[in-house]
Amino acid sequence: MSESHAQPEQLNTPDQIGSVMGASLQAARPRPRDILRGLSRVRRTAALYGKDHPVIGRLIADLLPIVAELLANRASLAIFIHEETFFVDNTMLLEESVQLFPLLADLKKRKILQVELRSGLEADELRDFVDVLNMPAADLDHLGGAARYLGQHSVHHIGVGEIQPGMVLPQARPRIDPTDAYRAGLHVMDEMYFQASRDVTLDLHKADLIVNSLIELLTKDKIGLMGAATIKKYDEDTAHHSVNVCILSLLMGSRLQFDPTLTSALGLAALLHDIGKVRIPLDVLRKTGEFTHADREIMKRHTVHGAQLLRNLPGKARLGMIVAFEHHANYDLSGYPDIVTKEHPHILSRLVQIVDAFDAATSSRRIYRRPLAPDDAMRFILEGAGTIFDPELARVFLSTMGAYPVGTVVRLNTGELAVVKLPAERDTRQPTVRVFADSDATPLEPYDVVLEDDDERRIVETLDPLEVGVDVAHVLHDTDGAEVHAEPLV
Repeated sequence: MSESHAQPEQLNTPDQIGSVMGASLQAARPRPRDILRGLSRVRRTAALYGKDHPVIGRLIADLLPIVAELLANRASLAIFIHEETFFVDNTMLLEESVQLFPLLADLKKRKILQVELRSGLEADELRDFVDVLNMPAADLDHLGGAARYLGQHSVHHIGVGEIQPGMVLPQARPRIDPTDAYRAGLHVMDEMYFQASRDVTLDLHKADLIVNSLIELLTKDKIGLMGAATIKKYDEDTAHHSVNVCILSLLMGSRLQFDPTLTSALGLAALLHDIGKVRIPLDVLRKTGEFTHADREIMKRHTVHGAQLLRNLPGKARLGMIVAFEHHANYDLSGYPDIVTKEHPHILSRLVQIVDAFDAATSSRRIYRRPLAPDDAMRFILEGAGTIFDPELARVFLSTMGAYPVGTVVRLNTGELAVVKLPAERDTRQPTVRVFADSDATPLEPYDVVLEDDDERRIVETLDPLEVGVDVAHVLHDTDGAEVHAEPLV
C-alpha cells in the first residue's frame, strides 16, 4: 500500500497541505499551465483558512519561482479566456479549462478575461491578486473593478482586464494537444457519470467543449488523436471507453463527410452512449468472472436506462437518446432491446455500435477474457458485416483504421518486430510501422518503414504487447525523444 493511502490522516493541517501542494508544483519542468493550477490552489486555500494564514505565504513562495522561470526569456506572459477556455500563446489549455472551471467562472464573474504576468512579480502582488479572486464580484464592482483595485494596491506586475474575442487568436487557429484533450475528456465523463448517478440534470457544456475540441483536432493531428484512442494500457474504465468511442466515431464521421451539425451530434452521442451503466449494480458492472444469464439480462438494461437519462436533452443532444437505446440492437435488429418499428437502427447508432464493439474487444477488463488483438477485432467486425454490423459502415471503419490499427504490435516476414504507426493510404494491410527489434528480439534504434513502398517487407502476424514485453506508447516516440504528435508547450 502506498504511503498516501496508508497515512491520509497526515495531510490534515494547512501546513502539511501547503507542503504537498508546493512539492507537486515543482515536480516537473514549469509550464504556464502550472500557474493556473497554483493560483487555483492558493485561492481555494485562502478561502478555507484565510488570506493571512502562513500556508498562503508558502504556496505563493512556491509559485513565484515558476513564474520567474517562465518569464526568464520574456517580458510577460498572458493567459486569456475565450469561449469558456483558457489559452496561453495560442494554445488551448483544455484539461485545465475542465478541471479548473470554478477558477475560470470566477474570473469571468469579475470581468477578468486576460491576466498578464510581468517580470519582477512579487509575493505581495500575488497576495493582492488572490484577494481579488476571493472577493465577491459585487464588492469588486463597487470598488471600481479588478484593474482599479490592483492599481490602488500598487500591483504593477499583474495586468487584468477584458478583451475582445478577436484579440485572443488573431493569427492562427488554436493549438490542441491530443493527450490533453483525452485527459480532459476523462474528467468530463467522470462528471457526467456522477451527475447521472445522482439523477441531476446533465450539464452538457463541458461535453460540448470536449467534442468541439476533438473535432478541431481531426483537422490538425488525426493520427495523434487516433493513437490516443487505440494505444491500450489494459487498465481502462468506462470513462476511457466512452472517450475512445467518441474519438473513433468522429474519425468515421470525418471519413463520411458528415456536416458540422451531424458531426457534433455524433460526438456527443458517442460520448454518452453508455451513460445508462450508472444504473447497473456495481457487483454486476465490475464482475470479473463470467456473466450468468441473470447478469446479462441486467446488463442489457443499460440501453433503456441510457435512453431514460437522455430523453429530455434538447436539440442535437436528443440523438444521444436514440444512440444510447439502439447501440446494441444490431444492423438486422437481432440484438437488444427489441425494435420492431424500423428496418435498421439510426445511422449514428449503427456507427457507434461498430466503434463500441471494437474498443470493447481490444480493451477487455474481464479477467477471464483477454483483449483481442486489433486486427482480430477488425476481422470480427468484418465477419459480422450485414448481420450485426452495417456492411457499408464496416468497410468505412476498415478504411479509417486500417487492417492493422495504430498501436498494433506485428512481426514482419524478416522476423523484425514493429508497432503500427500510421494507417496506409492505399492498401489497408500495408501501414507504416516503427521497427523496434530484430529477428532475434534484440532491441534496435527505432526506425520507420512505409510498407506500401517496401517490396521486401510485409506483416506476417500480430503479437500481444504484454507477451512481447513492449511499451507501445514508448516505441511510438521519434528517435529524438519527441512524441509522434507534438508535445504541448504549455
